[in-house]
Amino acid sequence: MFEIFLFINPTGLYCYNIESKVQKAINDLDIDVTYHFIPLANVGVAQDDIHRRRQMAQKLCQFSFYTLTTTRALEDYHAIKIAYGNKRARKFLLTLQKRLTPGINDCPISLPDKVVSQLGFNLEQIKSLRESNYVKESIDQDQKLADQWKVRKTPTTIIFNEDENSESGVLLEGVVTEEALRNIFAPTPKVKPKRSFKNIFSANHLRLI
Repeated sequence: MFEIFLFINPTGLYCYNIESKVQKAINDLDIDVTYHFIPLANVGVAQDDIHRRRQMAQKLCQFSFYTLTTTRALEDYHAIKIAYGNKRARKFLLTLQKRLTPGINDCPISLPDKVVSQLGFNLEQIKSLRESNYVKESIDQDQKLADQWKVRKTPTTIIFNEDENSESGVLLEGVVTEEALRNIFAPTPKVKPKRSFKNIFSANHLRLI
């Protein structure tokens, strides 16, 4: 039994990619997993994503519009989670990220609202919850968890194996390959037990927590 915490930028370039890889590895290996999405939105997270998109020569909207859209997406995610539950909130994020994966040259602040309506959620209900203390407290709780585990970048994947007699987890920063995920999840490891996680993953991707 694994517990996964996926810290993501709600409008991030690589976040949809890593979410898809994690889900595929889980389905292919047919393993029991508890899954947590932890969306984060701050200036550092936004600047990192803008830098990645520039490296890929994507056309970009103005930074101010991008940060407003990211913040709105974060608030809408938490509002949907409160009103409809975690599963439908995750669907909102995945749908939004699909819209933004090719580029963010057209990045209106209204985009999250359009996705809310597209998925059949009550937009007025989401708008009223967006400014509520419930949403603010939910966002604060996620940020505290990120601070506790010293999450610095998105996407960051943290994995705990609850079948092992250890409270330590593995923290993977950035893009992670399917092979790397399988090396963690596979019931019968494809690598020799004597090899440590540090031999499997590059140092800049891995921390033990």
